[in-house]
Amino acid sequence: MAGIVHFANFYRMMEATEHAFFRSLGFSIHGHENGTTTGWPRVSASCDYRAPLRFEEEVEIHLIVGEVRSRSIRYQFIFRKPADGVEVARGQMAAVCATWSFRLPPTMP
Repeated sequence: MAGIVHFANFYRMMEATEHAFFRSLGFSIHGHENGTTTGWPRVSASCDYRAPLRFEEEVEIHLIVGEVRSRSIRYQFIFRKPADGVEVARGQMAAVCATWSFRLPPTMP
């Protein structure tokens, strides 16, 4: 009602940017291969808001890979208005690589 973007939408935008990053590398954030599923659940996320982003204003989101470990990755996100370069928010997110297999129980005769 105030005409500004709700804070929760910044988390959605961070997730969408992460997915686009994975696709740009030729990967999927959620994959299936040989009966194994691989995903990247989040273990932490935060966002600091610095200026209002108004309804229907455009925003650029810059993803910075802050740290890569053997089974985890940490990102930083910078949100800027392209019209004037004002930084509206800065976020962080950490995800871990998780794999699991689902096996159906044998069928009963």
